[in-house]
Parts: sequence; structure tokens; C-alpha cells
Amino acid sequence: MSQRTMRAARFHAADQPIRVEEVPYPEAGPGEVVVRVAACGICGSDLHFFDDLPPIVPPPLTLGHEPAGVIESLGAGVTDWAPGDRVALHVGRGCGRCRACLADHPTSCPSLKAAGLMIDGAFAEAVRVATDCLVRVPEGVSLAAAAVATDCVATPYHSLTCRGGLEKGERVAVIGVGGLGGQALRLARVLGAAQVVAVDASSTALERARAQGATDTVLATSVAETAARVLALTEGGVDLALECVGKPDAVATGASSLHAGGRLVIVGVGMQPPRIDQPQVVFLAAELSVLGSFGSHAKDLAEVLRLQADGSIDIDAAISHRIGLEDIAAGFEMLRTKRGDPNRIVVEPGRP
Repeated sequence: MSQRTMRAARFHAADQPIRVEEVPYPEAGPGEVVVRVAACGICGSDLHFFDDLPPIVPPPLTLGHEPAGVIESLGAGVTDWAPGDRVALHVGRGCGRCRACLADHPTSCPSLKAAGLMIDGAFAEAVRVATDCLVRVPEGVSLAAAAVATDCVATPYHSLTCRGGLEKGERVAVIGVGGLGGQALRLARVLGAAQVVAVDASSTALERARAQGATDTVLATSVAETAARVLALTEGGVDLALECVGKPDAVATGASSLHAGGRLVIVGVGMQPPRIDQPQVVFLAAELSVLGSFGSHAKDLAEVLRLQADGSIDIDAAISHRIGLEDIAAGFEMLRTKRGDPNRIVVEPGRP
């Protein structure tokens, strides 16, 4: 009897385009489920596989770490879930026993298993995952919105709340207002920020940022000039800056835009060392903080889905393009070149 197969988009090497191939259909092991993928977002992090980020595991690898879908089958010992349940997949799971996990930093676990990054992901018709990666999708929330929520929205939520400690009435700057940054703008307003300044090198992105909740916008030029504009708009600096680009200049801009006691949270993924263009004595005297933020916790994703369900945010509005699996290479190129002004591109494997 021939083995059941499915279509999946596979990464082979940085100098080769992603391509759709036939691969074995997944089977759920103990404590696992197989999810029929309804939607999976294309993330800027996916592009890093073809740029300067070395693969975490030897290829080939099925990419896709922003999925949502419907449970299709259960592995041994799974009792809390049933076929037909609508689920979003959290970015990954730690071992639950190491120092990082016990300190509530599960995405820093050395044994982290994240679909699409360390194990086969969801640019496919189906994906196999452990049940502790599952978050239930509330009624009324589309699976496309739930897919985008898994990383594009839960990640900035985590950076604003868990890492940045945003308080109501504070002033916020978001450096880089693409997919992650655009969601950070809206979330900051929902969470009570009094002022949210959008900073980007694209005037088009800044126009969109105004619609997403930015109270002020700054067109990025040099670090010094850009930071000076933010300082002027915020009466001396912001309480919290989010860097969502992954570039040294963006980090330096965020650090130079802080008020005394301010926090810079670095969210953007990059391979270059971060840069702070300030004398150490100035940085110390102002008691500034620089923090890293990677991914999110499952509770963050659950809260984001709740905000979507009650109408506080509108993730569907951020989806600019929906494509089928066969068009994924074109989707990657669209995101890389920004042609067609993509905001969030979602792959729907069932789309013709």
C-alpha cells in the first residue's frame, strides 16, 4: 500500500528558492495531534533563512511558524482535545524543567522545539505538534486571523507587556512599523499608551501607521536626526521603545529616543551586534534599560485571541494578501521586495 503524502513548502539552502514538494503525511505520536492547516502567515523571520541567519537544524525543512487550523487526528494519551477543534499553534515549547523554563523564559529553552524553525512547520497541508503548543481559537475569530496572531501579534504583545512592562499613560515609540511594528502600535493604544510614535524609513508604512493608531509619525533618516524628532515630539523622550527592524541603526535610534528611566525592547531579529550611540556615563545617569524579547508565551497568544474575539483589535484588517501554497515562492518575493505593499501575507493551503 502506498504511503499517504501531502504538499509542503521546503527550504533546502539559502541560494535555492523555497519549493513545494510531496512529503509523507504526518502521524501523531504520543501527546501529539495532527492539525489540518487552514492558514499560515509568512513572517519576516522566514526570509532570514535565505539571508544571513544560519539554519538551526540541517535542511531540508518545512517552514511556516504562524499556523492555525483544525485538529484532524490524536496521538496516544491525548484527552483534552478532539478532532474538529479549532486551534492556533504557539511558536514552540520548552522542556519545562531547565533553568530558563522554570524562570518563565520557555522560548529561551535550549531544547525548544518550534514548528517551522527547529522541526517541520506549517507551510503544508498538515502539521504534527505537541498538545502543549495548542491554543483554542474562540468562536467568531477567523483561522486566518488566528494564524497571524500566533507570532505577528503575540510577539509584540509579549514585548510590550511581559518584557517592556507598559503602564497606562506612558509614551511609546515603535521603530519599524511593518508587520510586527504595525501590530505593536495598535496594541500599545489598546493597552493604554498615551502617545505612540511610529518611526519608519517608508512614508507608505507611516501612512498605514496612522490608521493603526499612531499619534505621531517620524520618517527615519540618520540616527541622530530621527531620535531628535522623537525627543521633540515626546517632551524629552519615550518611556518605552520597541525596535522591530533587527538593524543596528534602529537599535541606536530607540536607545537615543528614551526619557530617563526608559526601556528599549529589541524585537527585530538580526545577525549584527546591537548598537547604542551614547557615552556609557549618559546611559547610566539616565538609568536606561535594554531588553531582548523573543516570541511569546502561550498565555500571550490566548490573550491576543481574546482581544480579537471581543473586538478590541482587528487582525483580519492587517491581512493584505491571501495566497495558495503553490504561490508561496511569489509570496516570499513580494515580502522581500515589498512589491504590492504587503502588510501580512497568509498562505492558505486549501486555496486553489
